[in-house]
Amino acid sequence: MKVIKLQHNPAIYCGNAYLLLGDWNKLDDVNTVIDTTSDSFITKHIDEINTGLGKNAVDRIILTHSHFDHNGGVAVMKKKYDCEVLAYLPGSDITRTVHDGEEIKIADCYFTVIHTPGHSSDSICLYCKKDGVLFSGDTSIRVYQNDGTYTADFVESIEKLSKLHVRIVYPGHGDPITENPDGIIKETLKILTKSTLSI
Repeated sequence: MKVIKLQHNPAIYCGNAYLLLGDWNKLDDVNTVIDTTSDSFITKHIDEINTGLGKNAVDRIILTHSHFDHNGGVAVMKKKYDCEVLAYLPGSDITRTVHDGEEIKIADCYFTVIHTPGHSSDSICLYCKKDGVLFSGDTSIRVYQNDGTYTADFVESIEKLSKLHVRIVYPGHGDPITENPDGIIKETLKILTKSTLSI
């Protein structure tokens, strides 16, 4: 599996967007974009990439949640690439919804959908057990202080993630986390269990 962090519009606030391709660009690989940033700027980058001879550049878009900095390009990209759009909740440009525990083929690998409410009610993470890869969207795996107030949903979400074996995290903002992501998630859970829960 190849993971390409797509170039976003530098003039506006954007989350990360990723294009996932199979290692050999086979016909049965599912070319997938995870999040679209705030607009369709990323299509310029996608169109410069070899996404496979005779293949649709983008077969599928998966949204980690419905905030504008992650889904702003959906309408244009859906029309341009004639692709399906998956998300946890229905919406005007959503082709179908996904559910917690669902297995989805992305590129040449299989990922599990993990519902992780906290940042938003429809937040999901995508996890590939084979490669230890986690796309976390805006689910924050790093909490430093135990004097904050957190929702029970968020604590439960981090508890789910703490049971995985994660080798690398591709977040919704910032750079990939490659140094001890398992330890970071477990430390975050420890901090959260000592914090105040909001109702």
